[in-house]
Amino acid sequence: MKLIFWIIASLALIITISECKSTKKVTEDDATEKAVAQKITLYDKPFEDLKSDYFNIDSMAVENQTLAVFVSYGGGCGEVDFNMYYKPQMMAVMPHKSNLFLTLTDNDPCRSVVSEKLLFDLSVFNKEAKSGGVILNLNGKELRYQLSGEQAD
Repeated sequence: MKLIFWIIASLALIITISECKSTKKVTEDDATEKAVAQKITLYDKPFEDLKSDYFNIDSMAVENQTLAVFVSYGGGCGEVDFNMYYKPQMMAVMPHKSNLFLTLTDNDPCRSVVSEKLLFDLSVFNKEAKSGGVILNLNGKELRYQLSGEQAD
């Protein structure tokens, strides 16, 4: 009886481990594609209406006219999709402020901790960035984006 239990437990462990060890061959085209910054989508409804799986924002930084967001989440063997949304600013305050919201759709059954750098195109905020800057509030974390005349060209 104990032998049958150990055989079943061993098979379950082997199946679980093999599912999360699938490998994906990364080609040069894949690496180039990941380096392209995603667009930030206008969203005029409450952010509470957006659904997201759990992830953590580890840090973020502005690189040229791109927002780099370093995230971690559970996964490692399936497809995930990150999307960023922004709300239009209603009040004319200086510096400008814009709320951003990042969502994750995680169709990945594995549980490894994955760390990833996401890139988002900030050109939608260039007008505000040239006129004193804009404070970007992403899921409760703030960062300033500002452009001088030659950076915006």
